[in-house]
Amino acid sequence: MSVPSLQQPTMPMPPATQAPPSSSNRLILTILAIVLTIIALFNLIDQYTLVKLDDAIEQAAIAFASVRSIHAIISVLQGTEVSLPVLTFSVGEVLSPATDILQSTSGVLTTALASLGLQRILLEVFTAKLVNITIAISALAYIGTLWYQPVTNLRRYAQPLFFILCFTRFLLVGTLLLNSVVDTLFLNEQTEQITQQTDLIATDFHQLHQELLSEKGEDNTNDDSFLGSVKQALHTVTDGYNDAKQEIQKNLEQLQSKTETLVVNLLTLIAMFVLKTILIPIGFLLLLKNLYWRLINRLPTI
Repeated sequence: MSVPSLQQPTMPMPPATQAPPSSSNRLILTILAIVLTIIALFNLIDQYTLVKLDDAIEQAAIAFASVRSIHAIISVLQGTEVSLPVLTFSVGEVLSPATDILQSTSGVLTTALASLGLQRILLEVFTAKLVNITIAISALAYIGTLWYQPVTNLRRYAQPLFFILCFTRFLLVGTLLLNSVVDTLFLNEQTEQITQQTDLIATDFHQLHQELLSEKGEDNTNDDSFLGSVKQALHTVTDGYNDAKQEIQKNLEQLQSKTETLVVNLLTLIAMFVLKTILIPIGFLLLLKNLYWRLINRLPTI
């Protein structure tokens, strides 16, 4: 008769203990928090960004003043007619293509100035001392939860708070900084050249306006200006009508060419300032936002 073997009851295994936090990961997060706090407190990139933003506002204001000046001159010239013995022509008809585009350009530049002003206000708000002090306090709290065992359970609140504050603090600064770099490398010089060309055209139109206001009996024998050359051509009408007509046509074509150049410059200004003040900042804002949250998701877990 076999004796049944006695089986000892199996004891339940104790639950596995969680691995202690990694010191290397905590060190990485601590260094990251310290670096971000130092950048915020000492405004390491804020002043440069503010200077570049002020330069952009000044450039937009100069362009706006130039456009308004030439708009005023063309408005005066639009109703001007020159009556000569041979023919009568309206200066406003030649300048009319620039009228509508001048109004559109003024509206775009007004929007650009408003956008730049808003960016400057937001930059001053997000870089204020109160925001920097808040980031420093949240950084100390976060570092404390990394290394002080009794408060590690508060890390789930301290970590998102600190990185959200940093996101708010640096997102706008980074966007404006990248926008200023692109502006300096690709857009700034071209914008200044177009503004200068527009000023020169405005000077020519102003000179034409002064000529139209001059006395009709003024001797224009040695006058090389637009109106003077027309009158000189008319003085030779007795010798040949065709020569006078060709001279007048030549000066009208020059005025037409300047008007077309002005229209092209104004359209380019619209494109430049829409890019500089609206499209590129929005693009960098979305890019940095997505990049930031991807980096946050890749932070080492502890």
